[in-house]
Amino acid sequence: MRKTIEFLGISFGAFLIALSIDIFLVPNKLVGGGVSGIAIILYHIFKTPVGIVMLLLNIPIFLLGVKVLGLHFGIKTIYGTVILSLFIDLLTLFGLPQVKDPILATVYGGILGGIGLGIVFKYGGSTGGTDILAQVLSHFTGLNLGQALLIIDGIIVLSAGFIFDFVLALYALLVILIQGYAIDLVQQGLSYTKAALVFSDNPREIGEKILKGLGRGVTIFYGKGMYTGKDREILYCVVSQSEVGKLKEIIHSCDPKAFVVISPAHEVLGEGFKSFQR
Repeated sequence: MRKTIEFLGISFGAFLIALSIDIFLVPNKLVGGGVSGIAIILYHIFKTPVGIVMLLLNIPIFLLGVKVLGLHFGIKTIYGTVILSLFIDLLTLFGLPQVKDPILATVYGGILGGIGLGIVFKYGGSTGGTDILAQVLSHFTGLNLGQALLIIDGIIVLSAGFIFDFVLALYALLVILIQGYAIDLVQQGLSYTKAALVFSDNPREIGEKILKGLGRGVTIFYGKGMYTGKDREILYCVVSQSEVGKLKEIIHSCDPKAFVVISPAHEVLGEGFKSFQR
C-alpha cells in the first residue's frame, strides 16, 4: 500500500510540473535549467543533436543516482521521468490555456513547478536530469534540495544567457529561485510550530504550568552559565504558533526576568504534531 501511495504521489507531482511547463514556461520560452538546457547550449556550441545529448547526459546521471541513492531511487526516477513526459504531451491535446506573459509565467510557473517537484522529492522520486544531481549534491554537502537545484540550474541558465536572450535568462533564474522556495516549502512545511528555550531561576514551576496549561511536553537540559559558573536547568518545549502567546504568559507569571529564545521549528514529527507517515 505504501509503495502505491508513493507512486501516486510522484504521479501527482509530475502532473503539476507538466501543467507548469505547458501553461506557463513553454509559451514564454522560459528554460528553467535542466539537462535540456545543457543539451541546447552544447548544440549551439558544437552543433550536437539535442535529443542524443540529452540521452547521453541522462545515462551517467541516472547511474550516479542509482549508485549513491539506491536502486529503488532508480526505479522511481524511471517512472517519474516517463510519467512526466507522458503528461506533458497528453496535456497539450486538451488545448490548455496558455499564459503569454513572462512575469505571470515566471511567478505562477515557478510556484506550480516547484510544488510539483517538491511532491516528487517528498515521495522519494525524481524526474531525471538535474533533479538527480540535486539529490546527490544534497546527499554529500548537506544542502537542502531547493538550494542544490538552484545552484545546478542557475549555472546552466546563466551559461545559456550568453547564447540566448539575456532577459529571458533573467526570467528563467527567477523561475528557478521560486521553484527552490516552493520545493523547500513542500519538503519542510510552513513554520506553524515554534521551539522555545527557557532560562529561568524557577524552571520547575514554569515546566509544570506548561505541562498542565498547554498540554505540551517539556524537556530539562542541564547546563552551566559561562559567566556565573552556576549549574542551571534549561527548559525546552515545542508549541504551535497559536500557543506562543500563552507560553509567554506562563513564563512571565512565574519569572518576569526569565530569558527566552523562541525560534521557528520548520517540521515537527511525533505525538501532538505531524505523523511520521507521508
